[in-house]
Amino acid sequence: MVASGSVTRGNKPWAELVQLVPVVSLAFPFILHGSVDLARAGSGFLVATLLTLPVSFLVVRAGQLLNPILVGAALWLWLGAAAFNLPIVGLAAWLTATQAFGLFVAAFAVGVGATALSRFGFLACRGVEGRVARRASVALLVLSAFCCAWSWYFRHDIRLGGGAPFIVLNVVRRVLGLRAIRGTPSL
Repeated sequence: MVASGSVTRGNKPWAELVQLVPVVSLAFPFILHGSVDLARAGSGFLVATLLTLPVSFLVVRAGQLLNPILVGAALWLWLGAAAFNLPIVGLAAWLTATQAFGLFVAAFAVGVGATALSRFGFLACRGVEGRVARRASVALLVLSAFCCAWSWYFRHDIRLGGGAPFIVLNVVRRVLGLRAIRGTPSL
């Protein structure tokens, strides 16, 4: 159900964009180069992981909701930072072999948790709660599962296996949220 009255609806665009900074700081050099060598990205994972802290603080402090997809990405960054900097050899080998697939698995896991435990669900859009949020969350979970499969299939191509599904999943989440706020049937 869409809330009415003076409730702030949806995240402000800056709050959505700033949450991209940590994962983009790791991914941008790979996307430009067209290939990934995660085994040599230990310091990149560490920097990106450390960026999740002030970014999340800033977003929450401003009264905005964290994007569950990017919370999943942050979880993947933390795992990568631990795997490559502690090191945790088995986890590092798995992350290297699976590339961005792990990011989508983490996003899916966070989405399941958000759908089950948060009134805003996987959509995480203030002003959209209840049945509408659950329906949008289920749609996002299905899309997220598809992104996992897509990412696995294209794991050797960072643009197709990482960048494209990441963009699609985040854009669809934002569009579903905006449509739900406006009361436009989306599902």
